[in-house]
Amino acid sequence: MSQGLIQGSMRAAPLPDIIQLVSQSGKSGCFHVLDEPKRAKIYMKDGKLVHAVTNDAQGLDAVFEVALWLDGSYHFEEGSFEVVLSITKSNAAVLMEMHHRMDEWRVISQKISSLDLYPVSTLLPGETPHGINPRQAKLLGLITGWFTLAELAEVMQKPVLTVAKDLYDLVMTGQVLLKGMRSGRKPELPAEFALTLPLAPEPSHVLPSLNLPPQRFQVAPELFEHGREGAPLLPPLPAPVAPKPPMAGAVTDPVKMSKLNAFAQRIATTGRGALPPHYHEMVNGLLAEATQRVNAGDGPEAVKNLALTISRRAVDAGCDAEMVKHLNAQLKALFSR
Repeated sequence: MSQGLIQGSMRAAPLPDIIQLVSQSGKSGCFHVLDEPKRAKIYMKDGKLVHAVTNDAQGLDAVFEVALWLDGSYHFEEGSFEVVLSITKSNAAVLMEMHHRMDEWRVISQKISSLDLYPVSTLLPGETPHGINPRQAKLLGLITGWFTLAELAEVMQKPVLTVAKDLYDLVMTGQVLLKGMRSGRKPELPAEFALTLPLAPEPSHVLPSLNLPPQRFQVAPELFEHGREGAPLLPPLPAPVAPKPPMAGAVTDPVKMSKLNAFAQRIATTGRGALPPHYHEMVNGLLAEATQRVNAGDGPEAVKNLALTISRRAVDAGCDAEMVKHLNAQLKALFSR
C-alpha cells in the first residue's frame, strides 16, 4: 500500500467532493481525516463507501461526525483493506447528507465554534424561558456550565447536530452563553436520561465514560454544617481569578470601566440588602472577582454574571425560596432602570 497524492483541507476542498471524485475512478483505499485531537478513517472498496470509524463512532455515525470537522485535513491512502461492511447506503445518499450537515454546521459554528464549549444559562433561578420548544426546555434544564455541548448530546442520547441547533437558538435569543471552562454544578439528570446511562454506586460518577470531575459541593440544605448561630455555612468561594490580558473587543476605556465597577457595587449592595448577614461575605467575594474581570476588560458580561452568580449561590446555599424570589426581583429592577 502506498499513500496517494490526494490530500487537502475541509475548507479548501470539502471531503464529500473528493470522495465523489475517488468513487468515480473506482479506487479502493482509506481516507485518513485529522482534526486535532480527533481522527477518522473512511474506507472505500471499488469506489463504494464501506466503512468508517472515529474515536467515538463507526459506520454512518462516524461519517456524519466527520462532516462537522470544518477545520480538518485529509489524505487518501490507496490500497486494499480488510474491514467490516458498516455502510450500505449509496454514495450519493451519504455524500448528500454530509453536504447538508456541513452547511448547517457552517451557520451554527458562527455562534458555536466548538463542541467542547460549556453552555451556561443566563436565566435567574425561577425565571421562565421564552420562545422555546419542549426539547429545548429539556436541554435548558441540563445547562449549568457543567457539560460541554458534546457531553449534552451524549446525556440526551441525541445527535450532536440536533443539540447544536437547539443550543444555537438559545444562544441567539440570549438565554445561553458559551464558556471555555467548566463552571457551575452538575445538574440532576431527569429519569428519562438517567435510565439510559450505566448504573454506578456514586451519583458523582453517573457518566464514567466522560471522565468528569467530582461535584464541587452538595446543595441540599440538610447536608450543610451549621455555624455557631445555626446559620448554614456557604459553599467555599472559588479561587480568585487572575486578571487576564486585554483581548480583542475588551472594554479598556477607563470611564466605561469605572461605570461598570460602580454598577457592580450597586448589584452587591442589592444582594447584601436582600440576603441575611451570613451571606454578605459571599457577596463581597463575588464582587471582588467581578471587579477583577471588569478591570481585565470583560465588560458588561462580568457585571451581568455577578448578578447571576449571587442568585445561584444563594440557591445553592439553601436560601429560602421566597427570599431568592425577592432577591431576583431586586436584581432585575437594577437592569431595567
